[in-house]
Amino acid sequence: MGQPPRDNVDVQQEEAPELVHAQETLLSRPRISIRLRMVLSLTVSFFLCIILAAVTLQILHRVRFKVDDLKAAEAMSFHVQQARRFEKDFLLYGTSLNAAAENASEALAIYRHGADKMNSGAAGSQAQELGGHLEAYISLLRALKEQRSNGTAAREQAPGAEAEASLRMHGSAISDLSEKLVVLENASLEEMLRRSAALTLGMLLMLFVLFLAVALLLDRAMMSPIRRFEAYNRRIAQGDFSPITPARWYRDEFSDLALVVNQMLAALKVHQDRCVKAGKLAVVGTLTSGIAHEINNPLNNISMTTEALMEGFKTLGDEQRWKYLQDIYFETERAAETVKSLLDFTRKERIEMSALDLSDVIQQTARLVQNEMAISNVLFESRVPKDLPKVRGAFNQLRQVFLNLFLNAVQAMPHGGHLLVTARPEEGGRVCVEVHDEGAGIPPGVFPHVFDPFFTTKEPGKGTGLGLSVSVSILKKHGGDIQVESLPGQGTTFRVCLPAAGGENLKPKGEET
Repeated sequence: MGQPPRDNVDVQQEEAPELVHAQETLLSRPRISIRLRMVLSLTVSFFLCIILAAVTLQILHRVRFKVDDLKAAEAMSFHVQQARRFEKDFLLYGTSLNAAAENASEALAIYRHGADKMNSGAAGSQAQELGGHLEAYISLLRALKEQRSNGTAAREQAPGAEAEASLRMHGSAISDLSEKLVVLENASLEEMLRRSAALTLGMLLMLFVLFLAVALLLDRAMMSPIRRFEAYNRRIAQGDFSPITPARWYRDEFSDLALVVNQMLAALKVHQDRCVKAGKLAVVGTLTSGIAHEINNPLNNISMTTEALMEGFKTLGDEQRWKYLQDIYFETERAAETVKSLLDFTRKERIEMSALDLSDVIQQTARLVQNEMAISNVLFESRVPKDLPKVRGAFNQLRQVFLNLFLNAVQAMPHGGHLLVTARPEEGGRVCVEVHDEGAGIPPGVFPHVFDPFFTTKEPGKGTGLGLSVSVSILKKHGGDIQVESLPGQGTTFRVCLPAAGGENLKPKGEET
C-alpha cells in the first residue's frame, strides 16, 4: 500500500494537535440541539394556550351561573313586587289574596332553589333575611286568607290593624331586600366580568411575552451562529485557516457544522502549503542558472587555487601557502552561504512570527537574485531607512514574497534597467515597501488578473503563475496586503504593507462557535 506524500504527512502532524484539541473541545460539551429547543418552546406555548382556553371556559362557566343567579334574583324581585301589588289591592279594595299568595310562593320557591348560592354569596345576610321575611309574609297571607274564608263580611273587609301592620312590614322588607339582592348580584356579575377580563388580558400578555422570548431564543440560536460563520468565511478568504473553537457551554447543529468546517480548514491548509511549496519550487527553477553560476565560480576558484598549491607545495613559502588556504576557505564559505540561502528558502518550516528588520529581508533576498540581475544588466538600489520600524512576520515567507517581486521585476527588464526598493512607515501602524521597475508595464487586459492563481503571460516553462498568488496568501496571513500600479511603457510598482511590530503575536487564533 502506497505511503502518503511526505509534505502532506508533515502538515497533518503539524496541524493535528491544534485541530484535535478544537474538535475534542467542540464535542465535549453537552448537546442541546436547536430542534429540541424548538420542540420544547412550542410545547410550552401549546400547554399555555390550553391553560388559557381552560381558564376562559371556566370563566364563561362561572359567568353563565352568575347570570342565572341574576335572572333568578330579578324573577324573585318581580314576583315580590307583584305580590305587594295584589297585597295593596287587598288592603284597599278587599280583593282576593290568591294572586298575592301565588306570587309570594313563587318568589319563595325561587329563593329555596338558589338558597345555597344566595346565602354563600356577597349578599348572604340579605338573602337569609329575605327568606325569613318571605316565609313570614306568606304565612300572614295564608292566615288572612283563612280568616276571610271563615269569618264575617265585616272581618273580611277589614283585617286587624296588627295583622295589616305586620303584613305591610314584611312586604316592605321583602321588596327592599329583593331589590338589594338584584343590585348586589348585578354588582357581583360586573366584578366577575372585570376580573375575568383582567385575567384574560394577563394570560394573553404572558403568552405574548412567551412568544417573544421564543422568537428571540430562536433568533439567537439561528442568526448568531450564522453571523459567526459569515465572519469565519471572511477570515478564511483572507487566508486564516485556524480551527474554530467553542463559544458556548453547549453544542448544537452549528457545532456539527463547525466540526466539518474544521476538517475543511485542515484540508485547505494542506493544499495551501502545497501551493506555497510549488511556488517555491517554481522560483528555484527560475534561479537555477543564477545559483549554478554562483556556485560554479567559487568551485572554479577553489579548483585552480588547490591545483596551484599542490604544484608549488614544496617550493612555496609558508606565507604563500597560508594565502592559498585562505582563498580556498573564503571560496568554500561563499559557496556554502549560497547553498544555505537556497536551502533556507526551500525547506519546510513552522511559521514563527518575530520582529523582523525589513532591510535585512530585502538585502538577503537581493543576494539570491544578484546573478539574475547581473545577467539581465539590472541595477538594484535599496532605499530602506535604517530607523524603519520592524514588522512582525516569518523571515522565509516574507523573503519569498520579495523574491517573487524581484524576479518579476528582473524578467520585466530583459534589456536592463533600474530596480528601486523604497520603504516608509505610514499611519495606522503599518510599514509599506514599494518595488518599482522600469519595464514595459502591465497591459490593461492583463492587469485585473495579475494576482489570480496560475495566471501568467510568460512562455511555457518560464513560469507557473503562482508567484503573486502565493505572495497574496502569505501577506494575508501576516495581516498585510499588496497593491500594484502600472502604466504601459512606464514600469510597474508593487506596494507591500505590513503591520508594524509592537503588538501581540500575530499568529492567527481560532474563532469560536
